[in-house]
Amino acid sequence: MRFPLRLSADLLKAKASRLFGDSRPAIFHAVPGDECVARAKNAGSPVIWLSGTETLLQPGIGGVANALVESERHVFLHTSGYDLRQRIHEFRPDSRLFLTLEFAGREEAHNKIAARPDAFRRALESIRTAKLSGFLVAAHITVTPETDACDARELIEFLDQKDMDGFIASSGRQFSASSNASLAEMLADVRAMIRSSRWENLSRLLEASYAAAPARVLEKLSAPNENVFEEGD
Repeated sequence: MRFPLRLSADLLKAKASRLFGDSRPAIFHAVPGDECVARAKNAGSPVIWLSGTETLLQPGIGGVANALVESERHVFLHTSGYDLRQRIHEFRPDSRLFLTLEFAGREEAHNKIAARPDAFRRALESIRTAKLSGFLVAAHITVTPETDACDARELIEFLDQKDMDGFIASSGRQFSASSNASLAEMLADVRAMIRSSRWENLSRLLEASYAAAPARVLEKLSAPNENVFEEGD
């Protein structure tokens, strides 16, 4: 599991810029919709976290992701992966594009939260399809107050055997680790399981970016009816 050198360099450049007063965040949250590409480009952030309502339900999502990649941004397309196999043809493999699948735990825990008995299996099938098609694939491990440390460790070890290109761990959108000491401790423990300082750092940047995201974006990210797992059949 290697961290892309170009992404590392761009994050380092962004960090240096902030030392000289540049207020642009390292990670910009983009919600698919009108003017999504324009807003993301204007933000000037090296990393675009493309999420919101399940991204694969959005018409033209492939074009959005491809356009952002062409603007030389690193794009993390966040999805449950439930329907990724059916939509994979809309995207182009690129070293700047990470198809990022969210996992809430091992199979039983994941399926329970997703409210679908086949959610975990479909996500694994999507990983295999994406890898065979030449895409980079990352796993986003969401850590909540209910997360079990042993379950998280087993999940990371299991997914690592699937030749994942990266791991990210954050508290997701509904919980704030900054105001919950026990959750912050659990999150730190799960990040350490990744065993990659650069992916751990990206996880911390993602966590910080939730607080910096505009209110209109956070509303779309945390709306109760916009669960990442709610996709069509």
